[in-house]
Amino acid sequence: MSTPIIPREFRGVSRRSFTRSLVMVPAVAVLLFLLTLPFSCTTVTDYEVAVRKNPITGNVSDQSFGQDLYWASPAVFWRQYFRYPTRELQYPTAGGSEKAQALTSDQLTITIDAAYRYRVVPDKVVDLFLVVGDMGDVNEYVYTSYRTALRDAIAELTGTEILSTERLQIADRVEELMDAELAAKGIEVVRFFVREIQPPPAVREAIELKLQREQEVQAQKFQTEIVKEQAEQKRQEALGIRDAQNIIGQSLTPAYLSYYYMQTLQEVGNKEGNVIIAPTEGGNLLFSVPTGSRARGGGQ
Repeated sequence: MSTPIIPREFRGVSRRSFTRSLVMVPAVAVLLFLLTLPFSCTTVTDYEVAVRKNPITGNVSDQSFGQDLYWASPAVFWRQYFRYPTRELQYPTAGGSEKAQALTSDQLTITIDAAYRYRVVPDKVVDLFLVVGDMGDVNEYVYTSYRTALRDAIAELTGTEILSTERLQIADRVEELMDAELAAKGIEVVRFFVREIQPPPAVREAIELKLQREQEVQAQKFQTEIVKEQAEQKRQEALGIRDAQNIIGQSLTPAYLSYYYMQTLQEVGNKEGNVIIAPTEGGNLLFSVPTGSRARGGGQ
């Protein structure tokens, strides 16, 4: 039996060391698997829902996945999970707002300071993934729908109508247009906010001047109303005095005047040192009322 020919590079390697090297290969593979195992799973929280996709075949599961821990290493388990938050999301974030410009039907550029809130419908998340994509694609799709709806809503009105319409009505119209686009995809528009409507500078100056003139007119009307009220009060006072005089004039009959005359003479005569002038047909008669001391002296 002939001796086997061993390549020169393996002549210095013993059979034992070669066998040890072959054993190390699976050991290293197992070690790498254990090291990457914690990074080969996906956690879906209680405020999220996930869609599973096979990265090799491209197959997407018909059902969504709720809160749990899922093995998701594409190279090992052939699984990939895309998570979607079920909470309400706001754009811009942190309670901010975005200023967007749009043209009215009469070609007036209006600046709208707006924001919106939306959420993913959990029951439609699989269709949303198939039609739109992952959450990054969803955010871009919602933003594009918002800009389109805003331009369409502003283009339906003139500049005068927009500036004279309440902000809530414009917000409702934009929200209606966004719902028409997003509801079928599994996205719910919770609320659209219009915080400010800014016309062009020239229009804004004209509006401020008009408001100032209207305020001045209102102030003049107010002063006029005050003068009218004061005049009405004086007129009512004059009417009251006139009515009182008429009543008094009608009640002063000759008999009452004679009675009142006699009563007055009696009151004056009861006081000391008074002088009574009684008119008669031939002139005035002067009566001197004696004082109390003179009356007592005369009695002595």
